Amino acid sequence: MRWWILFALAACAGPAANRVPADPPKPIEIHAPAITAAAPVVDEPALVAKTHAWFDAMDRMDLAGFVEPLGPTFVLFEDQRFLGKDLLVKVFQGRLDQHAPVRSRTWSDEHTFISGGTAVFIGRAVETIPAFGDRPATTEDGYNTVVWVRGEAGHWQVAHWQWARGGIDAERQRWNVVFKQGTAFNKKPNQFLVDALGGRKAKSGTALDLMTGQGRNAIYLASLGYKTTGVDISDEGLRQAREAAAKQKLKVDFIDADVEKYDLGTAKWDIVTMLYAGSDAKLVERVKPSLAKGGLFICEYFHADSEVAKAGAMGWKSGELAALFKDGFTILKDEVVEDTADWAGQRKTKLVRFVAQKQ
Repeated sequence: MRWWILFALAACAGPAANRVPADPPKPIEIHAPAITAAAPVVDEPALVAKTHAWFDAMDRMDLAGFVEPLGPTFVLFEDQRFLGKDLLVKVFQGRLDQHAPVRSRTWSDEHTFISGGTAVFIGRAVETIPAFGDRPATTEDGYNTVVWVRGEAGHWQVAHWQWARGGIDAERQRWNVVFKQGTAFNKKPNQFLVDALGGRKAKSGTALDLMTGQGRNAIYLASLGYKTTGVDISDEGLRQAREAAAKQKLKVDFIDADVEKYDLGTAKWDIVTMLYAGSDAKLVERVKPSLAKGGLFICEYFHADSEVAKAGAMGWKSGELAALFKDGFTILKDEVVEDTADWAGQRKTKLVRFVAQKQ
């Protein structure tokens, strides 16, 4: 959605346009409108369809279709800026005058909240923005929140629209904050990893630490003699990891990449770790062929029944990893324990610990 900002800055050129006002507008008060007996009722499918239609009008540059449902209190809030109806209409008209190409979007992760005369839609949209002039084709991944209210005549109107970045960029920003704050997680090597390897030095061998974060486990593997790679999306985490490795005079290849897209290779690694790196079975399936013969997969994460998992962190079910590694692997350890977690405030909780060796 940053294209609204870019067009708005062009429409309101000047030094002040590049800054958030020193005194931003006062919070908008949305008063519940009177509801007439004939006011139409909206259910979840109707709300989703109505919201999609409004965005579709925007993408097709149907100015009338975009403006028609806007209520008197309408405002768009994104990137710390308040954009009202008049400015957006000016931006919209500028796109029409420039014959900007039609955009499209793909929706996912949609939620609705409906009560009385208020209906809220929240959905993730990946916008496809064609090349135009000197601007290359691109995509914008973000979450849209649209608040609809029933007006006095019973018509549903858009009172508020908010856009927040989604996808990998949002994840990167979130983890950058986590590692910059540096609290609520263990900064020492994972104890299960230490115990599994027994501190044995390796004369050779390769190791991959997925979602390496600040590099604590990758650095430990390198200290044992493994040629180690750590992959993560957090700029801040990787900065700390490189700094820590340099202080210990250890060589670790820290890579800024999304593990979902990173090429794990085939028969490449003697050790692959997923230590507090989620419970994605698809990622595990990609890890299996990347292990060399005799290679170890080492994992510790929350159990699916733990409070942390139920609060949103997800987790592995009992026996789930064993089922994934039942063919072509020897399971060396598969246990569920109550112990102190490396994350989630380092509280005591239910954990899954697992080691498998490729045959």
